[in-house]
Amino acid sequence: MEKVKEEKTNIFLVGMMGSGKTTVGKLLANHLEWEFVDTDELIVEETGLSIPVLFKDKGEQYFRRLEQEAVARVARRRRMVVATGGGVILNPENRQVLKENGLVFYLRGTAQVLAARVGAGEGRPLLTGKELAPELERLLAVREKYYQEAADVVLETDALTTGQVVAAILEECAQRGILS
Repeated sequence: MEKVKEEKTNIFLVGMMGSGKTTVGKLLANHLEWEFVDTDELIVEETGLSIPVLFKDKGEQYFRRLEQEAVARVARRRRMVVATGGGVILNPENRQVLKENGLVFYLRGTAQVLAARVGAGEGRPLLTGKELAPELERLLAVREKYYQEAADVVLETDALTTGQVVAAILEECAQRGILS
């Protein structure tokens, strides 16, 4: 297997809401003894506003700009596990920054499994007032090509536990030399 360039020492997790990015990211960072950052949580900390409030009061475009700035900042750091927002891959600059600064894992799930994981969709502005599975199916149809483009590795997570996802990421990183 080819060795990952030395500067690719971050692990980025992309995927739809409910794919387990934050849960997996925290476990992975703990195992590696690396820093963990969730870009959505970072935006909430910096603005003092929740994601739903940002969407409602400032609009999605404003949120996406904050998201792009957050991605650019964390990507400059090293030995980071970064859980990104589900729509981060819609911006081509974000996809490029992720690819250039780390190994990108797409945690892929079906709309039915994602809907079960997000529950009522509370705190998820793109799901407010909508039927979960059909809306997630629609979002997946729009985003799938971008997730695929961004990803170095696609992990089908429907039948995996979070521990199994972490183990698969560690194995892939070891094979690519990112952890050596």
